[in-house]
Amino acid sequence: MGWLTLRRRPEASDAGQPPPPPPPPEKDTITASAEHAEDISNSRSSSSPRTESQSRSQEQPFLGREYPAVDLSTPDSDLPYIDPKILSLVEEHWSSSTSSDSDSASSSPQSQSQSQAKPSAWIVIDDIVYDCTEFQHEHPGGTVVIRSFVGQDCTWQFWRFHTKQLLKEYGRGLRIGRTSGMKNRFKEPPRYVGLSSLGDDW
Repeated sequence: MGWLTLRRRPEASDAGQPPPPPPPPEKDTITASAEHAEDISNSRSSSSPRTESQSRSQEQPFLGREYPAVDLSTPDSDLPYIDPKILSLVEEHWSSSTSSDSDSASSSPQSQSQSQAKPSAWIVIDDIVYDCTEFQHEHPGGTVVIRSFVGQDCTWQFWRFHTKQLLKEYGRGLRIGRTSGMKNRFKEPPRYVGLSSLGDDW
């Protein structure tokens, strides 16, 4: 709406002064969107491959113990073991923290500042534990998906939407350990099988 601009009437005190410069022309919406998309792709390409400092801005302690991101070159088999009971506690802590967020909205500012401890958002994919506490805000699919699986296994859901290359590129810097015995709370539905894969006799 560049054609609709407010101009004030000249006053007597303005006599002899040059008129104010015209406002800069507005950018085309499509051009602005294209530049924004280019900025996003540039920032992502400049951060690939991700380093540990880029993946996690700070270590997330839990139960008095630090769980730092491991070196990118560390194989999965050499990751420190995290007991599934710890992951259950992570889930409980997350649930109690998020449910108390709505309660603290109506409480005093002092009590809110006391409960500001950020809960850890750990998820499990193929028995590897990933700390997504910070990454959830960068996740292209939004934070809700990650938050739905804090402290839980989300292996088949992850592989429905991601590739091995994406996990290697963005996930290696988020690894904090390995675990075992985690069961996905949702049964994986069968994938659609095309008729061409059934053979010529079908």
